[in-house]
Amino acid sequence: MRLMLAQTNPVRADPSANLEAFEDLCQLAVAAKVDLLVMPELALTGYNIFERLDTLAESVDGPIVTQVAKLAIKYNLHLLFGLAERHSDGQLTNSAILLDGSGKRLATYHKRQLWGREHECFTAGKKCCVVDTRLGRLGLMICYDNEFPEVARELVQEGAEIILSPTANMIPNAERQILQIRARAMDNQCFVACINRSGIEGNLHYCGNSLVAGPDGEVLGRLGIDSGILIVDIDLARINESRSHQDYLKDLHNLNGASS
Repeated sequence: MRLMLAQTNPVRADPSANLEAFEDLCQLAVAAKVDLLVMPELALTGYNIFERLDTLAESVDGPIVTQVAKLAIKYNLHLLFGLAERHSDGQLTNSAILLDGSGKRLATYHKRQLWGREHECFTAGKKCCVVDTRLGRLGLMICYDNEFPEVARELVQEGAEIILSPTANMIPNAERQILQIRARAMDNQCFVACINRSGIEGNLHYCGNSLVAGPDGEVLGRLGIDSGILIVDIDLARINESRSHQDYLKDLHNLNGASS
């Protein structure tokens, strides 16, 4: 599976401009024979939009998801992107939406570990999210979820082979982010991709450094602080290869009293 990480610098509070840039990225992805294009946290509105959520938050049937579904169909791409989601009961969640090449919504994940001002605006999700696709079993996290080993462990225990995490992480957290993503991959012997953003929004200066880590914690690709794209080929056979040496999940299960 060929994965493309888009480390973007969205135009704050301008979904139309960001959707236009998203289409440019889709064109690049098709030219590179990419299967799945992934975007950062709240990629189509910007992250630092707390004072404007009343107008920027949308339902999963709203204009943003509708327009992205059209891109998925037009370019026959799986697409993952962040959304400030408004629910029918009025609650808001910091969400990640996964669409397939037919525009079908395969998964909607609600961020479980909220950070900073998110507590004032968003309701925390309650469930992990793993979805079977033709590309493999994909698990979803968002940003601050990265910092809790339990989140990634639950995803892999539910069968995730590739964990994807749209992120909006800030300076000075780049090295910590890299260490955490490598640790989540190594501890669970899976692939983990952190799709961070770049740029500045108000007092928030994003640290970039999007990366993909493999089942032994190895860095398969990494960006710097500026906007850019990263394309990585994922070989799922690497998971069994890693687990043939030592299988952390199996051994942990045995420690809990189950037979081998």
